[in-house]
Formats: sequence, structure tokens, C-alpha cells
Amino acid sequence: MNRRSWRDLASAEPKCQKITADVCIVGAGAAGIYLAGELCRRGRRVVVLEAGPRKGINSAEIGFDPSFEAMPYHGATLGRYFGLGGSTIRWGGVLVPHSEYDLRSEATGNDVWFHIVQTVRAQTSAVLSRLGYEYHPDITAAPEYLSDDVVAALTGAGLHVQANLQMPFFKKNFVHLLGELPGKYPQPVVVYNAVAKNWSAERGLSDTGISSVTAVSRTGNELAVVAGQFVIAAGAIESARILLELQELGIGKNLKPGLVRSHYLADHLSCRIADVDVKDLDRTAALFAPRFSGAWMRGVRLLERDASKETPRAFAHFIFSNASAGFDLARQVLLAVQARRMPAISIATAVTGASDLARLAYSRLVRAQLHVPSGTPVHLQLDMEQGVARGNCIRLSDARDAFGRRKTSIHWRVAENDLADMRKIARRIIEKWPGAQSGLPRLLPREIDSEKMKPHDAYHPVATCRMGDDPEVIVDRDMRVSGVRNLWVSSTGVLPSAGTANPTFTMLCLTHRLAAHLAATGNGITVRNV
Repeated sequence: MNRRSWRDLASAEPKCQKITADVCIVGAGAAGIYLAGELCRRGRRVVVLEAGPRKGINSAEIGFDPSFEAMPYHGATLGRYFGLGGSTIRWGGVLVPHSEYDLRSEATGNDVWFHIVQTVRAQTSAVLSRLGYEYHPDITAAPEYLSDDVVAALTGAGLHVQANLQMPFFKKNFVHLLGELPGKYPQPVVVYNAVAKNWSAERGLSDTGISSVTAVSRTGNELAVVAGQFVIAAGAIESARILLELQELGIGKNLKPGLVRSHYLADHLSCRIADVDVKDLDRTAALFAPRFSGAWMRGVRLLERDASKETPRAFAHFIFSNASAGFDLARQVLLAVQARRMPAISIATAVTGASDLARLAYSRLVRAQLHVPSGTPVHLQLDMEQGVARGNCIRLSDARDAFGRRKTSIHWRVAENDLADMRKIARRIIEKWPGAQSGLPRLLPREIDSEKMKPHDAYHPVATCRMGDDPEVIVDRDMRVSGVRNLWVSSTGVLPSAGTANPTFTMLCLTHRLAAHLAATGNGITVRNV
């Protein structure tokens, strides 16, 4: 995508402009950028509106910081960024598809999770190809660096061994996809510093259609976008906020004044459930430390093979608390690469970490393994989906931001039954762990009872724009907003719960399917010059 099509609304002349497109996408994060590229490859003319600047900033810097009615929800603050690339400027880049382990015994073709898993299976190859991955076609198969004996011991104990895939740092920020669309395709117009604020609709007998959206900048400039199709791809929290604003305007169905809220906000709850015995630290690193396939990295995840339908979906994985100076130096450099900025590293830090950095490089280039210094503490981490709770919701507060929009107010908390479920799952996994008799490291269980050990959110917000069939869902299986004929949502918020996987890859698979759907049902409006 040619940078000549990137535009800064804050410095645009004239101050009030209008543009027409086939599709208008609100949000230039992972979903918005990916969708724009796929639509352009299908010949569609696309305008992307991004609220943040060209370089990413956090929610407080842009003025979208929420208030909290219960516990602070860090997925709406520390885990959220605006600008070209959105939250991909800081995310971990872990790709894991939801799978049959997200289905329950009663699942049928009518179950929304069945639809999600089928979509992931159908779109995985295309999404991986678009992201530039060319190695192991089954990215969840047990990593080849694990011995057959280890896999057999874990499987025999009732634990399913699965791989995760981590993107290279230079690919994690999806802004790079804005430069990879061949020139033979129409290029999207990407407008940043453009906050979608005013929506216009045309009402029919049975539904409503969006006719235009006007974006504004802090400098007071405005851009009206007229399109045949609109997609909200602004992240789970901001997408919900936009839908709440539309509800206040009476756009869509099930819209009653005073009931404008997004129920069922949920996340993964994450907690260390065991420590590896100090005598087994180096052996654990040798067995389970991530390995490289080219610039991509694969790690190990564990799922219960016999989880019942009442059991929250969950997965476990080892984390290595590498505190070496070289690791910290490499991390600072790579995070700067991901954020597309120069690293701020002092000479003292560079000198201190130089020798460790050399070991990291040797292990990466020669052994294709992440270097873990001898004696590095290792822990078993459990990530469990939060239980469905209608009281966990997003509302519009009375406070206004710099753009005159109502801010979000979030009611979110970890319930006691979530803690009880996590304790049960942790106990089962540790009881199933084969241990020293199978040549595996010994695990020392941790308690999850104290305030200190309470699980935290993993910055994986879901269910704010929930997909499904019941009366309270926001979008249908094509991700179209209920009661609005030409408005869709593409974000992790459409997932009904967090499931057994980091949500981004599944969201990309759903977005790939959405691109084909939009291209097939479009009305052929073409872009005109601003």
C-alpha cells in the first residue's frame, strides 16, 4: 500500500472534505489493516479512518482513557494503542488458532463456537500465507523439538501438547502490511488523526443503513466518508464504544434509551500456578524453551484432553523469567523495531548487556533456540477464560473527551467463581503432570488464594460485540450488526469468550472470511479524489 495514500487529517487543506468509497473501515489496527488489504486485492476501493497519529500512542495520550466502576481493567489501558498499527505496536505477536478444544460435547452446527472453529480451519492457510509464514503448515502440532518420549508421557497423562507461533518483531506491527500491497491493486486511502464521530443513517421499513461517517481531528478538520459498506475495526473496547454511540442515535435493533451498554466483557485470567524445582531449571529450558523456524518462534502449550463441557477453556505454558542484561537490551531494541522508532539505550546499558547479547545471538543463529541463561527461574502459567458475567460491561459515561464524545465507563471484576475454577483447573493439570518418573521437571504448586496471587487479565478483551444467535448478541455470523444492513464489526470483541487461544489469529481468520463476504455483496461505489 503506497504511503502516498496516507493522509493526516489534522493538517489537511481544505479543513472540510468529502470522499466516497466502496468500504469505509474505522480503525487501522490488525483487523482494519488486514481487511483493507484483502478488500483491495478483491478490487474494492477502501478508506481507512484511524483515530491515532502515524506513530502509535496509548489510550491516555489520545484521550480515550476509561473510568472504572469496579476493578481496573488493564486491557482497556495498558493493552490498548492508537495510530497506524493500533495495538500491534506493542502486542506479543502470538498466533494460535481456536480448535476442537474450544468445542464442548453438546456442540453442533448451530453452536457459534462450531462456526468459529470451522472458519479458522478454512482460513488458516490463507492467513498464514498473507502474514508471510512458510514453515510448518500445522502450526499447532506438537513442536518437532520435543522428543517422542516427552510427548507420549504428557499425552498419556491426559495433557494435549500444542505449539504456539510467535511473529518476528519486524512483522508484529501490522503497519508493514500497508507497504506490501502490489501496485496493480487499488490502494486504500488511510487517514490518521481521524476520529469517527458523526454518523448518518437512512431508515428503511425493516432495518437501517449507514450512509456516511464524519471524522474529526483535534485541529477541527473534518472528513465525511460516504460508502456502501462500513466496518468498525477499532478494537474490542473502542468498537463497543462506537456501537453504543450508534445505539444512542437509534441505529440498529434492540436499542432502548437507558440500556446502551455492552455486556459480557471478558478476558483470559492469567496466573502462575507452579514453579519448577530449582534442580530442574536447566533441564526445563533444554526441553521447553522456544525454538526458531527462520525468524519465527515456536513454543509449547498444554491443554487438558478430557475437559468437560462445564470446564472453562484454558491452556498452560512455561514462562522463563530471564532477567539478564543482554535479554533486557535485546528486548528494548526489538520493541523499538516493533514500534518503528529508535531505541533509547544508554552506553552503560549497552556495555553491561554486550556479552549476554552475544550469547543470545549465538543461541539464535547457531542453535535456533531462545537463549535461557543457566539457573533462570521457570514457572508454569495458566490462562483460563473468564466466566460469562452479564454485569461485566461497557457503558457511556457522562464525561466527554477532547473530541466531544462520551467516554467509556467499564464495570469489570474477577468473580469468586473464576478463582474457584482456576484453582480446580490448576490442581488437575499439576496432578496430571508426569513429573520426575517420566524424566520431566518437578513442579512445585502455588496457591491462588491470596490477594498477591489473584489472576490478572491478559489484555485479550472479548465479547464486547458478541457474535451469536440469542437476543442479546451484537453481530451475526457474518459479523453484521443487528438491524443495520451495511455495518459490520471486525475485532476480538465478536468472540463469545476467550477460549483456549490468544484471540488475534482467530479474529484474522474471521476477517479474511469477512473480506470475501463484503466483496461478494458490495454495491460497486467507487472512490473519488478528495
